[in-house]
Amino acid sequence: MMGFRAFVSVDIEPNEKIVRFVEELRRAGRSLKVVDPSIIHLTLKFLGETEERIVPEIRMVIERSTAGIPPMRLRLVGAGTFPGGSKIRVVWIGVEGAAELGVIARRLDEELEALGFKREARPFAAHLTMARAREPTGMGPVKDIVQKYAMEDFVEQTIHSVRLKKSVLTPSGPIYSTVEEFGLGGQ
Repeated sequence: MMGFRAFVSVDIEPNEKIVRFVEELRRAGRSLKVVDPSIIHLTLKFLGETEERIVPEIRMVIERSTAGIPPMRLRLVGAGTFPGGSKIRVVWIGVEGAAELGVIARRLDEELEALGFKREARPFAAHLTMARAREPTGMGPVKDIVQKYAMEDFVEQTIHSVRLKKSVLTPSGPIYSTVEEFGLGGQ
């Protein structure tokens, strides 16, 4: 049975401020694995290894989960880390105006469980992962950069669709492709 790594997300268009933030993180040291700005996205549900044969059922779940939700304006604002403090694992950009995405994420989580996908342990928290720490040491420069961008107003974007994505892991980073796109507001 053929399968692929899958997730459901909304794609974000990078702008100059986001690219500059990423470049500063990249220069901060080798202990950070920085995300390529061209593939940043907000994950609504990570599916992991997914069999091709259940894609039609996943498609129906996504359609039901996005039903009645219009396009929305998201504001990307502020930077931070998970966890806080000195042992950084993830560097993120904050997202405002994502309440409707939370609704979609909750619906996906509930309905996909019936197809064998595990429910999320934590509630949906809208954020853009910009970097992951390979090891949590030597994070002083990273903390300084995050502090500098803590209140940054990166961009406001309108989200028109949710996508089922395929992820292929390569030595130079993941390659994402859109399996299917679902317009919001009946588009």
